[in-house]
Amino acid sequence: MEEKDLVIIGGGPAGLTAGIYGRRAELDLVVLDSGVGGGQIANAGLVENYPGFPEGIRGMELAEAFRQHALNTGVALNVLEPVQTVSKEGNVFIVATSKERYVAPAVIVATGLVHRKLGVPGEEELSGRGVSYCATCDGAFFKGRRVAVVGGGTGAAMAALNLSDLAKEIYVVTKRDSLKVAERIMETRLEKAGNIEVVPHARVEAIKGDQKVEGIDMEVDGEKTHLAVDGVFVEVGKTPQTSFLESLPLELKKGYVVVDSAQMSSVPGLFSAGDVVYGSPKQVTVAVSQGTIAALSAYDYIKSRV
Repeated sequence: MEEKDLVIIGGGPAGLTAGIYGRRAELDLVVLDSGVGGGQIANAGLVENYPGFPEGIRGMELAEAFRQHALNTGVALNVLEPVQTVSKEGNVFIVATSKERYVAPAVIVATGLVHRKLGVPGEEELSGRGVSYCATCDGAFFKGRRVAVVGGGTGAAMAALNLSDLAKEIYVVTKRDSLKVAERIMETRLEKAGNIEVVPHARVEAIKGDQKVEGIDMEVDGEKTHLAVDGVFVEVGKTPQTSFLESLPLELKKGYVVVDSAQMSSVPGLFSAGDVVYGSPKQVTVAVSQGTIAALSAYDYIKSRV
């Protein structure tokens, strides 16, 4: 069992920022990440709204910059080490991973969100063989092909736009009348793309194919139909990663962590930052800000116990 001042769960922008501020405060800490560090911002195409990059920056580059900054500050980043449980014994937390157990007086949860699945026949069987949850990661495999994006929000719109320079035809399948996006500029880009078609009032019933995706069965305006495509990109929302916290008397809303102005949860010593926080805008700038506050608050909490 390793003793730490602070354990940070999640290696995205919020967690890495917390790590940077924690190390600057000379806390003995570790950042645990189920992936390779950097967070889901790495899956974004061109990030145009992060201050300091007037021409924008690729999501992968921004994620790597966060990671390198944290490492250069002395942050111990343990990748491919998913957290299994978090419990509290007296005044300390026990964080159990697939590899180790950590004990610390304070924890910051910055685990972000995971993609929801459609839950239709063929989705699991054809995952990685035409079914994808990341247009930025897998778009290049569908150059000159016909693809479908399933979803009705900003995520679906971004995926379609990321694919528009690669795929021949993109069909955005949504249950809504039209796409609901966060910024007007995205609507303008969708209209100008030329190869994006929105299919409203549509519900995917199955993803079809033998060894790879060949199409989707849908119900559109009450009528059954089939759309032949080579790929299906699922963008039907995300859910918070908080199941490992179930043993704690923690206040959650819809699975998101409820925090106060210091990013403290209902459990003393447990802080949270980033997309997993209830009610906060899901933006990288917000994640960085909350990671900063969480780390400074955790420092004050730890020192108040000495």
